[in-house]
Amino acid sequence: MYPDEAATGGVASRVYLDNVCGTSVAASDRFNINSQLEHLQAKYVGTGHADVNRFEWAVNIQRDSYASYVGHYPILAYFAIAENESIGRERYNFMQKMLLPCGKPPDRDQED
Repeated sequence: MYPDEAATGGVASRVYLDNVCGTSVAASDRFNINSQLEHLQAKYVGTGHADVNRFEWAVNIQRDSYASYVGHYPILAYFAIAENESIGRERYNFMQKMLLPCGKPPDRDQED
């Protein structure tokens, strides 16, 4: 128990714990976090933004996955063995799937 906790009814300990745990965030820290997030969203397409719909988000996830499969040789070799195809054929198939990974986009009036 903190010295001034008895006098304030436990308020001092909550303030102290908030400051120690870092849960109380100053307004400047919130601005800094938001500006860092906006910077990442502008720099990297796959991080999304507030106006990304479900289809665009799914396309980004699928393309990132296929790019990872093509870029990491052991994973590509694993898929080639599992599907009984050559590594070059699997690489080609993944590159083709990256064009339209989730099919055709939905009509604009049916967005979620």
